[in-house]
Amino acid sequence: MSFRSVIIFGGDSEPGDRVTMKALANGLDVVSVVRGRRATDGPKRNGLATTLCEPADRDSVERVFADRRGEGFAVVAILGGSPQVNSQGNIHVINAAAAAGVRRLVLTTSIGCGDSAAVIDPFVKAVAGRAIRAKEWAENHLRTTDLDWTIVRAGGTTRRPGTGTAILTDSKVVTGYISLTDLGDMLWLALTSPATHGRALAAVDSARAFNIDGSPVRPVEL
Repeated sequence: MSFRSVIIFGGDSEPGDRVTMKALANGLDVVSVVRGRRATDGPKRNGLATTLCEPADRDSVERVFADRRGEGFAVVAILGGSPQVNSQGNIHVINAAAAAGVRRLVLTTSIGCGDSAAVIDPFVKAVAGRAIRAKEWAENHLRTTDLDWTIVRAGGTTRRPGTGTAILTDSKVVTGYISLTDLGDMLWLALTSPATHGRALAAVDSARAFNIDGSPVRPVEL
């Protein structure tokens, strides 16, 4: 790995907590970025200080990078909530990272974005369509940069215990579920695998996923 520190936007989330554990176990420094003071307890359980940030506020995001510049840092963005955070919040993170000279960035979005749109049924599209479109705008913006980026499109997330059978796949017709813990493992795998650079990959539990065209679901070769 060319980086020594990982900045995790959404460090208080279950996937963020999992990435934090993996990073610390591999001797990396972690900057846990959270929204609101009530969100600070989780990262503190890992012995980490937290950085407060409102992703929809560009200045707030830029302050995170004020003293954190260069290729020694990598970014994992695990942002969700309002369409504004899903789109503009992620875009602010992307722009601020690029301006700070960061090279490596992993963006978390959802199956159904971009060229995986065919897997979303009309009911889900009616309920979650705005969020998916917002995440897709962030994906499209990331593709215009020269960052070493990876997009991880999560399947439907659950709070079940991790199964250890999660995979990353480059299938554009896969649908399925993944536990939040296993999603963190897949984000770590994407972050640390150079073969994922410049790719959009789906993260699913291989035991709870299928391709809508009937073909086998296969993990990507890393």
